[in-house]
Amino acid sequence: MIRKYGFWFVLLTILILSCEPKSNSSMTVPNTPKTVIHYMGWYSDTHEGVDSMRHWKHGTANRPLLGHYNSHNKSVILCHMMWSWAAGIDAVVVNVKDEYDRQTLLKVQEVIAELRLISGGLFDLQSAISFDDQGFDLEPPLDTALRKITQFKMVNYKNNDAYLTYEGKPVIFSFDYPHKFLTAETLRASLDQVFGDRGALLVWNTFGEGENTQDYVDAFYPWVQPGGPWEASGLNWGADYLDYFYQEVDRFDISTHRFVGGGVWPGFDDRNNVSWGGNRLIARQGGGVYDSTWQYISNYSGTLPMAYVMVETWNDWNEGTEVEPSVEHGYQYILQTEKNILRLVGKGFVPDTSKYELAKKLSEVSQTLSNPKDSLTMVHLLNQYFKEEFEVVRDQLEQ
Repeated sequence: MIRKYGFWFVLLTILILSCEPKSNSSMTVPNTPKTVIHYMGWYSDTHEGVDSMRHWKHGTANRPLLGHYNSHNKSVILCHMMWSWAAGIDAVVVNVKDEYDRQTLLKVQEVIAELRLISGGLFDLQSAISFDDQGFDLEPPLDTALRKITQFKMVNYKNNDAYLTYEGKPVIFSFDYPHKFLTAETLRASLDQVFGDRGALLVWNTFGEGENTQDYVDAFYPWVQPGGPWEASGLNWGADYLDYFYQEVDRFDISTHRFVGGGVWPGFDDRNNVSWGGNRLIARQGGGVYDSTWQYISNYSGTLPMAYVMVETWNDWNEGTEVEPSVEHGYQYILQTEKNILRLVGKGFVPDTSKYELAKKLSEVSQTLSNPKDSLTMVHLLNQYFKEEFEVVRDQLEQ
């Protein structure tokens, strides 16, 4: 059996089965929100070139368990996708600012498609996009927005059955900035031109701070912040802000806003960020902040259904919001993610890192068989296992 199907398939099957129960939460508890992660795809591990050590060079609060990785390395993406799925995550929302990020989104979607194929459909992780406002026009005409959204529709969304949708419409997140290039109104106009009138759902991460966003945005979700002054102690973690957010969205007209998004975060720390850092801190408090933000999700009883919970973030190492496994915290925050997702669906939690360690080992094995710059896909790797490579991989795993 092993020689016939390849060790890759066998190892994936073991990992997928070991991850049960997966959070197909809407099937277990009605109206349970899907959990999605904000994913940064802007890292490079090369020391050469104009943009060497892309983003790592700005400084990080913690160190990734995988080391300083390249976001285009499919072995790294494989590990991230398997870790996320094993924790019960439903979708990966890739932050896209420039072409480098968009290439990461493409590779994420490729890996998801391959894992779905290899697993016979058991692997059901989805993908989505979060347009980063910094990547759009600095001034009118806003043709860049139209071009990027058109490109997204034709390349990343069309014929992609693993893209995140709500009632049949693609869900598109937007990361807003105080001095933005695009307003909600202009982004809405570009989306409607490409997808048709309200053919895509726009989900915004602020209330607009004075501008009219409610007429153009389909849903809102809170973004990590203290909701008041940043304290040197880091103890202001955002409770007042979350109280305000969920109270405000409960006043929205259900006929114009279909749902609300939730937001959870483990902390924030950009004190080591030598580029745009502001010496800001939300102390993690041993995981207490993460659980406290999740408690708002468990307690939510607003009029609008909560469709999504955004984990902020999977891997923004520059601002210290990551839940991705780290040298400093190990698997703590991915285990907390799993625990809180299981709580939403009414299931118990037993901390076990074996499935995460197995996914990491699987990623390491795939790295030995292909250069991340190669065009080989995981399906090609599966075909390789039909040959002599199986013996090598088995020996490596047994070491």
